[in-house]
Amino acid sequence: MCLVLQVISSHPLLTRGVEETLASAKNLKIQILPPALSEAEACRPPVAPTLFLLDGCSLQTDLGRVAARCRARSPGSKFLALLPPGKSSGEEKTYLFYWGIDGFVELHATWQSELPKAIHSILHGQPWVPPEVLLAFVTQAKSLIDTQLMGGHFLTAREGQILQLLMRRLTNKEISCALAISERTVKFHVSNILGKLQIEDRRALSPWKAGGSNGKRWTGAEFSVVGF
Repeated sequence: MCLVLQVISSHPLLTRGVEETLASAKNLKIQILPPALSEAEACRPPVAPTLFLLDGCSLQTDLGRVAARCRARSPGSKFLALLPPGKSSGEEKTYLFYWGIDGFVELHATWQSELPKAIHSILHGQPWVPPEVLLAFVTQAKSLIDTQLMGGHFLTAREGQILQLLMRRLTNKEISCALAISERTVKFHVSNILGKLQIEDRRALSPWKAGGSNGKRWTGAEFSVVGF
């Protein structure tokens, strides 16, 4: 599978380690772009869909919002966060998953053996996240549907797909790219979903308030979780 990949990091040792690791990966054909020192450098000019590796050790900002802004410039992109070992809670990873980050690799002693597996999984549509993160996401979706779906209404299979992407804050354009359907079709489905769930605004589908977190770290006190 061909892949365009870019690391966003100011740590030269990390970017070199990523390049060396992926150069030896036999099941991935990878075009590695020069590493970007910042989000602005990575997204100027806009590029084709890319797998971005976000260095959580050096990026002094909210990784979720970085992913959202990069994806807006490059619809269809995927995101893998490289995190310091043992310093990211399940709540933090769940928060980032809702912001559209598709996987996490902690930079422990064996991270280089895990990285190709994580990339392979993400490229085939399977998130590389801890089981508790997926459980939290599924629980929230089920709670939302069970609580708010009116009697006699149900979501179609396509609406269910779109609901999951809406919960992860993807725009209509990004959903269109992800599912290979027109933005007009996405807009139609979104309208139906919100109507069936009796929700006026798609922002209500996120378990976090719109304000979110403005820093690199997110403590339990900074979360506003609904349905967990």
